[in-house]
Amino acid sequence: MFLRRSDCHPELPKSLASCLPAFLFLSLLPACDAAEKTAATASAGTPFAGPHMDVPFVGDAEIRIDGALDEPAWTTAAKTGAFVGARSGQPQPGPLQGRARVFWDSAYLYVAFEIDDARVRGGFPADAIDPHLWERDTAEIMIDPDGGDNRDYYEIQINPQALVFDSQFDDYNAPRGGPAGPFGHESWSSKAERAVKIAGTLDDDADRDHGYVVEARIPFAAFDKAKRSPPSPGDTWKMNLYAMQDNGGVAWSPILGEGNFHRVRYFGDVTFVR
Repeated sequence: MFLRRSDCHPELPKSLASCLPAFLFLSLLPACDAAEKTAATASAGTPFAGPHMDVPFVGDAEIRIDGALDEPAWTTAAKTGAFVGARSGQPQPGPLQGRARVFWDSAYLYVAFEIDDARVRGGFPADAIDPHLWERDTAEIMIDPDGGDNRDYYEIQINPQALVFDSQFDDYNAPRGGPAGPFGHESWSSKAERAVKIAGTLDDDADRDHGYVVEARIPFAAFDKAKRSPPSPGDTWKMNLYAMQDNGGVAWSPILGEGNFHRVRYFGDVTFVR
């Protein structure tokens, strides 16, 4: 599956792309062609060289989950740098951008997102259970602990309201109940302790927001299908990190038009070190 032209420039409305003058449309093609060639090469069997990070062990870390990220452990955490277009793999300067930090201890995986967003939206009932957060604004963590075979993997989303969608999948996008779900085993719980700090006003279009921070502590015990959890030093898990908006967004590792955000072979590698 190759990228559509509109996928390469998600900030460009499809209706506008369809009526661009030829000279202007052609000026956009090089970035699209580069992304398509990358996706085609990966589809042909060449291993995708995704990003890698060594995630440090922080023993006896006293972390207050409050969205502030002001403990020393967050300073020493592994950092992704700026995300890229999830489908194109190209730099994405705005209006949506994200970065993440990750570290671990003997019982928990710690993940934080710093998301730039000029209009922070929630929009779900405060007591919603597994709402479709990807339809508005959310941070997303995808984890396959066992080598990237796209089996027994996990999805965790946390939105600006600190609501959670989490699910466990047996295989790529499976089980799936249809267009409206359920998606995976939604009865699975990540038991994620989380907090969100918003720089702006939630669901208020009258002002311009700066974004939001998501801080999460996830027990390794929740990954009950993993061969080994907690991991041992030197273990590598497949992981991807997204800042999403309206079912699109930016990613630590781009999926390059190959399926949807669940394609584990396009995830990055996370090695646990101490």
